[in-house]
Amino acid sequence: MPPKLRFAPSPTGNLHIGSVRTAIFNWVWATSLGATLVLRIEDTDMERSTPEFEANIMDGLKWLGLPFDEGPHHPKGTMKYRQSERIKDNAYAPHVAKLIERGHAYYAFETDEELDAERKAAEDQGIAYVYSRKSLAYTPNEVAKKLDEGQPHVIRFKVPQNETIVVNDAIRGDISFDAGLLSDFIIVKSDGVPTYNFAVVVDDADMGITHVVRGEDHISNTPKQLMIYHALGAPIPTFAHLPIILGQDRSKLSKRHGAKSVTEYRDEGFLPDALINYLSLLGWSPPDEKEFLSRTELCELFDIAKINKAGAVFDTVKLTWMNKHYVANQTDEALISLIHPFLSNDLKQIPQLDQKIISVRDTLETLSQINHYLGVYNQSNNDVFEKFKLLNISATDSQVIAHVAQELKGMTQWTPGIAQSLIDNTMAALNLGKGKVMKPIRKSMTGDESGPNLVDCLALIPLEDIVARVEMINDHVKSTTPH
Repeated sequence: MPPKLRFAPSPTGNLHIGSVRTAIFNWVWATSLGATLVLRIEDTDMERSTPEFEANIMDGLKWLGLPFDEGPHHPKGTMKYRQSERIKDNAYAPHVAKLIERGHAYYAFETDEELDAERKAAEDQGIAYVYSRKSLAYTPNEVAKKLDEGQPHVIRFKVPQNETIVVNDAIRGDISFDAGLLSDFIIVKSDGVPTYNFAVVVDDADMGITHVVRGEDHISNTPKQLMIYHALGAPIPTFAHLPIILGQDRSKLSKRHGAKSVTEYRDEGFLPDALINYLSLLGWSPPDEKEFLSRTELCELFDIAKINKAGAVFDTVKLTWMNKHYVANQTDEALISLIHPFLSNDLKQIPQLDQKIISVRDTLETLSQINHYLGVYNQSNNDVFEKFKLLNISATDSQVIAHVAQELKGMTQWTPGIAQSLIDNTMAALNLGKGKVMKPIRKSMTGDESGPNLVDCLALIPLEDIVARVEMINDHVKSTTPH
């Protein structure tokens, strides 16, 4: 069979970081194998699955730019890719019938009260609960009669006894399970809906899936699924279970660790390439330990066997640092295009907008910070003065401001070169280092202690404003400095 992988999210919540990393590794492995990649929506949980969650998943995947060869929006032939649609098409019914016919599955009629009593008895004896298989004692005629009477029932898979189930995992090697410790598990619920473990096997078999990449939380499901593959006579895919993503305290990643849905990262101004790059390094690293990887490099260097078994720690600070690199390395044209959707309405009107966006490029960690950093260009002289009055001003600061005020007198031109000369001349005249000169200049001209590249910033502020601010602030400093 030609290699084929699938990403199969459940629309019971927004697309989150853990699912995205699974999608990334499916895409990377599929690309490296030259395989087909399928998007499947696993919505057998009818109560919790919603169109809104599915839309969020689709939006997030589209923003990330992960390409799928098949899926709900680009089907192959008559194949359906939502489990709810496959249920309506009776895609699972023939496989259920086959299992019952071959003696691998059976109808079970116990009530919830009867099952609770079984569990209570096991608990009282201090033993692990395993379903009693009482319904296996019914004759075919008795089963038929109960079905004719419409008695509530489920369909259970008959777990082979005295067998060891071995999962061959591409990351973890062989993992063994004692089948005797497993109950006969339900494959069709009382409402006729197939359970996850059954539906996923049928879906993978029908779609020709050859490789399954998913989180390690699915390891416990795998022996049940292997038994179903064997019973159906279906080819068994290669499994690879990714290590769990942990928070900084090494507990399971959650919102309290800063984890958000993918669309929230998008709306904060993270770039898809940065997110893909960062998440691909959670549990895997390239041979040369390189940190910044293009999509092409990622696919070329990827080796599933090099994924770690241990949990990987999600670090928002590291992700933000990586995103800053990607923002800084955009072309001017690309950055301006990416920034515009994040601009507040008042900033869209400021003169020389595009040049001002480029001037703050190296300061941006996320695109949404643009309004904060462009604020330096959208303030009045009085705004700067009021901000300055709140700053701590040293004697050296006062000396620099006084010298700069004198240098600005009679100046008629204002360019990046002139701004740089002003800084250089002040350093030479006062015999001060760059930091001791640039900081008070920034304070007196912008009202801030830090910000974008100073020369680029100052050159985009009109000369008349520069002069007015420094004069006003120099007068203030002189009037408040003890003689």
